[in-house]
Amino acid sequence: MSLPEQEMQNDLQKYLNFLSSRISVFLVEPKYQGNVGAVARALKNSGLTDLVIINGKDADDEAISRSMNGKSILLNARRYNSLEEAVKGYHIIAGTSSTVTTNYKKYRRIPVTPQKFWEGQISGNQKIALVFGREADGLHNTELELCNFFINIPASPEYPVYNLSHAVSIMLYEMVKNVPVEIPDPVDPISPENEDTLVKRLEYLLGKSDYPDYKKKNTVVMIRRIIGRSALSDSEFFKIMGIIRHLLKKIDPWFLDEDEDRE
Repeated sequence: MSLPEQEMQNDLQKYLNFLSSRISVFLVEPKYQGNVGAVARALKNSGLTDLVIINGKDADDEAISRSMNGKSILLNARRYNSLEEAVKGYHIIAGTSSTVTTNYKKYRRIPVTPQKFWEGQISGNQKIALVFGREADGLHNTELELCNFFINIPASPEYPVYNLSHAVSIMLYEMVKNVPVEIPDPVDPISPENEDTLVKRLEYLLGKSDYPDYKKKNTVVMIRRIIGRSALSDSEFFKIMGIIRHLLKKIDPWFLDEDEDRE
């Protein structure tokens, strides 16, 4: 290998190490141990290390065999009983599914492709959870409501469902393919706690403005997706909260007095 090629490989590894500190792969109730092992191998191929399993069985011989050099990733996988508990602390929660819609009133399943997702997120500094659903029926709507991105991998309409480990591999391949030349300067991404505060404040504002209840749930999902795509910083969050506070002073000053004491 020539010196320039070696330098390119070193730069790639350096950036993958940076991504490994930001990105985790979540498997929700995986059924087949062979798939889990193959996913651990895909993480190793892509330079990632953090595998999270929701309500899954302990690794068996098949999983270990399929994991190959990703065995340590498999055996050190973090385990949780619920997705809601597991994704706390992540800025970007990206759910994946083969079931999509083109109806923009149904925000839960309006998709982006893996390529489009990584084009917008690869150079950021946010912590990212890539969430993959069950082999039989994917992610449920209640789980997608936790996500601020929804990703669909293009496929033949005759059979659009990829094997779980294949879907993870495709997603991580697109990640590696979009790796930039240099590690970006650190930014101050909005914290998950502040994002949740912003969404709840906007939801409260909707309620005070007589916004129709039947539209509220989908609108809140839409707001989360917009915040996720915008890569909002904490400093921008405080500016927006100042605007919302000004509006709320005209609506419910008692609520604001208590809320300002908490902030």
